[in-house]
Amino acid sequence: MDASACACGATNPRFFSSTSLNLRASDGVTSPRAIWKRKIAAAADDDAAPRTMAGAEAQMPFIRNLASSDRKLRTQSLAALQTYLSTRTGLAATEARKLWTGLYYALWMTDGPRPQQALASDLARLPLDAPGACAVPLATGFWDVMSRQWASIDALRMDKFLLLVRRAFAAQVRFARREGWFGPRVEQMLELWRRRAFDADDEDGAPLGLRLHVLDLWVDELDRERALGRDEDEDDDDDAAAARDRWVREVGDMVDALRASPVKSVRNRASESYADERLPWGARRSDDEGHGEVGLEDEAWDGIED
Repeated sequence: MDASACACGATNPRFFSSTSLNLRASDGVTSPRAIWKRKIAAAADDDAAPRTMAGAEAQMPFIRNLASSDRKLRTQSLAALQTYLSTRTGLAATEARKLWTGLYYALWMTDGPRPQQALASDLARLPLDAPGACAVPLATGFWDVMSRQWASIDALRMDKFLLLVRRAFAAQVRFARREGWFGPRVEQMLELWRRRAFDADDEDGAPLGLRLHVLDLWVDELDRERALGRDEDEDDDDDAAAARDRWVREVGDMVDALRASPVKSVRNRASESYADERLPWGARRSDDEGHGEVGLEDEAWDGIED
């Protein structure tokens, strides 16, 4: 801010407005000089923000090319993104959100069913392709950005984002399987789902449509990722099976909590999916009902014997 602007501000009462600076008498900042210093600092911060964003875009120029109609360019951009992530030993929450905001718009701009499906699958696998320390931050950034942007997705673009959520959820199930269904990162991922995908308390404001979509797909993806039965392709010993069953039960408990949701559509969808016969408790319920029917048939009256 130059001297003329400062001089102009000094004579303008609105420049020192405590309302615009969210100042109160209790803050101890009441003098015009103190307010002037705060105003200059705020202006400096505002000027720094674009430079920070520009620096981030300079470090990740491949994001815009992910939406290209040129398959070769998309492939190169994805490889550059994976290389960028492979060099990281961690990922801050702000970096993950910034990255996923760019990826969100890359998918937004992608046209054609096949490119959309390919990009959705590639983006969903990022937590699997990145170093382990980046997996949970990437998943967190995904759910944060999807929650924030969900209401702005128009009907023409909704299908590709529904697919992205399905693919991302499946990849996060695969991540838990790769980790052996237990461990700190698995617990962090479950807690992320509890706050975002299966938000029972509505603490983080997960959009209704996003929650309903997850309730539609979670059993299918657990089944597809072999979380609901013994994995014949892997050495699935008793300890691994017990860890997997505990993990499935924790996910089921999240859905069970939604059966008491004050929102009728969430309550109904949660109850319907929770009773799926592919789930361990759903299968037991079906067996119990079947045995009950057999018992009734055995006790049925056959008429008067001769």
